[in-house]
Amino acid sequence: MMGSIPMPGGWTMSAMWLPMCGQSWIGAAAGFTRMWALMMVPMMLPLAVAPLRRYRAALVGTGRAFLLTAAAGVAWAAAWTASGLPVYLAGAAVAQLLLTMPALARMMPALAAAAGVAGAAWHVAALRPRPAHPVPPGPPVCTAALLRGARLGGHCVRRCAGLTVVLLAAGIMERSTMICAIAVVVTESVCLRER
Repeated sequence: MMGSIPMPGGWTMSAMWLPMCGQSWIGAAAGFTRMWALMMVPMMLPLAVAPLRRYRAALVGTGRAFLLTAAAGVAWAAAWTASGLPVYLAGAAVAQLLLTMPALARMMPALAAAAGVAGAAWHVAALRPRPAHPVPPGPPVCTAALLRGARLGGHCVRRCAGLTVVLLAAGIMERSTMICAIAVVVTESVCLRER
């Protein structure tokens, strides 16, 4: 469990944005990205199930439907994992700024609330229906499956950017925040299967 740093204004900042004693910035970024993958990939997986099922159904009869679908799933997870690095870099930059600017740190609870509301609005706006992308014709090769999974992962990361902002604003390490986010993702995956 990461510690927290008391900040001006009566709130605490998670220490996950800073290197631990004796740790390099590269080590801290790698640790955050690993933690990000362990949290976000399982949490967002319900959104990938329907597209991966459609992909597998389109590959039936090729003899490698399971293998190619698994490759697409791995690429989807890699896209979510890779999205953790820019999140960490932005969070670390904000943390450094807040440590050096007490006046800005005092405003952070209000700024986080505004960011959370904006992120929620952004996420709701991203819920508009989108047509399913058909599997392009051609031989089902592993490279095509990896590209398909990476595109699906990139789409999912972009579509869930608002929810990610809400998670970060509310405190991504807070249990209640994670439970609410998981509930939102599962509800979307059940109610919006056509996407």
